[in-house]
Amino acid sequence: MDNTEYSLLKNLADTGIKDHSKAREAYEALYPVWKEGNLPVRLNNSFAWVIYYHVRHEQATMPSLEMRQALAAYLSLDNERPSRLHSRILLMATRFKARDAEFKFGKFFEMWGMDNLTDEDWQQDKKEGREGTVTFVSVAEHAIRLYAKELHEARAKEFNPDFEPLLVKAIKQYPTQSLYKYYLARLYAATGRKAKAVKAYKKLALITGQSYIWSDLAALLTDPVQRKAALCKALLLQRDVNKTGRLHLGLAQLLIKENKFPEAACELRQYRDIYTRNGWHLSDYYQRLRQSVPADTQPVRDNRSLYQASLAVLDNFLYSDLPEVPLTLTTEFKDRRGNMSARLVTPDNKAIFLPASRLLTDAQGVRVRHYLARIVNPDDRPKVVTLRPNT
Repeated sequence: MDNTEYSLLKNLADTGIKDHSKAREAYEALYPVWKEGNLPVRLNNSFAWVIYYHVRHEQATMPSLEMRQALAAYLSLDNERPSRLHSRILLMATRFKARDAEFKFGKFFEMWGMDNLTDEDWQQDKKEGREGTVTFVSVAEHAIRLYAKELHEARAKEFNPDFEPLLVKAIKQYPTQSLYKYYLARLYAATGRKAKAVKAYKKLALITGQSYIWSDLAALLTDPVQRKAALCKALLLQRDVNKTGRLHLGLAQLLIKENKFPEAACELRQYRDIYTRNGWHLSDYYQRLRQSVPADTQPVRDNRSLYQASLAVLDNFLYSDLPEVPLTLTTEFKDRRGNMSARLVTPDNKAIFLPASRLLTDAQGVRVRHYLARIVNPDDRPKVVTLRPNT
């Protein structure tokens, strides 16, 4: 490329960057040159900015194919990364995904470079609304959520090596947000690290009452008693009946193994009713399970009592990883509502409050003063989940 042609393209690029309404003209001049492999390295940064302003100016009406071509062209350029421009392009891609569900955001994010996220990309935006301050997720969060969603939908078994440390950083950045902990647990499970996955799901189960946590956990457990309890918990927590089909099938399979055919038949009936009502295809697995139940079996009306009875095994399963903390009873008192409460303290003198009804007495009827307790969220609204005498 001679100096005259270079100067023409440079001037067009500079004009498009300064006057965004002319970004298309600059883009249409530079894109063919890039596509033919003749774009000078000196123009890479200018073309990158032209792409950004062209996309930003016309993103609402730009055809999907043209948008994909523009983003692909940007990714091929040798420009500064990480940078303010690079982060803006990522934001554009997240918005494009909302408009075009077929856009493979995950592939784009990998090529964009997960390690190119800057500190500013992690900052949440806050704006004042009619009902107070509204917090919007950061660019990094938006990208992580889109990427995780695509992986889950594809049932991926292999992951970009940068994704796991990215999730760890997200967890540290937003410690109260359980979603990124869930993504990490799911990643452990998908990559065959079952022990780490079970441990991560158990921690999630302690802080969030979501049915899908127990459903995922049930799929990882090999102990049939624990698995049955996890499925029962998931069924009790799931408010959308249409999402319980697979849970009913999983529980039916375990009940059949226990020769509890009336209860299994009840679960199979519920699965059938859900799928028939929605016009969904009954799975071959359902057909096989149905044939395992004697033909003359009369299903019970419902299994809610069975669900509740199965939950008792979860306490020890959930809390066994928590350390036991010594507690000393200091006082018993009436709270503001007139209920008897108790104040206990840890060795470092942190107060823990309990209903007095949970305190224990020894064989002589004397109130126990020293306990060993397992505590959920010891640093924030602590909750005592197990309590026994410290003898």
